[in-house]
Parts: sequence; structure tokens; C-alpha cells
Amino acid sequence: AGWNEGRIYFPPTYKYSTNSDKYAGEDMNQKEKRRTPAWCDRILWYGRGLGQLSYVRGESRFSDHRPVYSVFSAEVESINHSRIQKMSCSSSQLDIGELLPYSYGYTDINPYGYTDLNFY
Repeated sequence: AGWNEGRIYFPPTYKYSTNSDKYAGEDMNQKEKRRTPAWCDRILWYGRGLGQLSYVRGESRFSDHRPVYSVFSAEVESINHSRIQKMSCSSSQLDIGELLPYSYGYTDINPYGYTDLNFY
């Protein structure tokens, strides 16, 4: 069991003209270097018990890349909490909230004035 990647069913994620749906170099009148569209943004996973449920491309236009995101199911081992308390000190235990990424509201720091940006 090595590294895995799900099947890609979305269009290339790079290189776009900023704030545009056109690939860089698509318009030959621009001074941008012509680039071949590519799948530069990928999600790989490693380990047993993981199943990819979704692998898609986002449509945000604030960069020359399009974001990709994925949803996974994970098999986890159930832990005997009384055994853990005997083996470890309480300061080493984490609350599940500490493991989750914090979501920043991008509309608060939005230099382009977009109102339809929603990231979770």
C-alpha cells in the first residue's frame, strides 16, 4: 500500500490568467507566456482505511491556480479511554477541536471586493 490519488474528472487547474476563466496564453495578444494547461494541484493520501468520497476542483478566480478539495471516509480504531488515562497524563490529550483546521472568513480580507467567496 503506497500513495494513492483518486481519478481526476475535473479540468486542468493551472495556469489561469488572474481573475479569469481563460488559461494563460490563450489570448495571444497578452504578454503572458503561453502555458499548457496542467493538473498541478493534487490530493494524495497514504494509509489503510481511507476512502475518497469526492475529489473536485473549485472555481475561485483569485489565483492562477484553481483549488482542489476532497472528502474522505476513514476507518478508525476505537480506544479504551480508561486504559489511556492510566497510561498518559491529561496534558497530552487533545480536544477534537484542536485537530480541525480553522476557517477564516475570506470576505473579511478580500482585496478585490468579491462577495461570493465561501471557503470552509
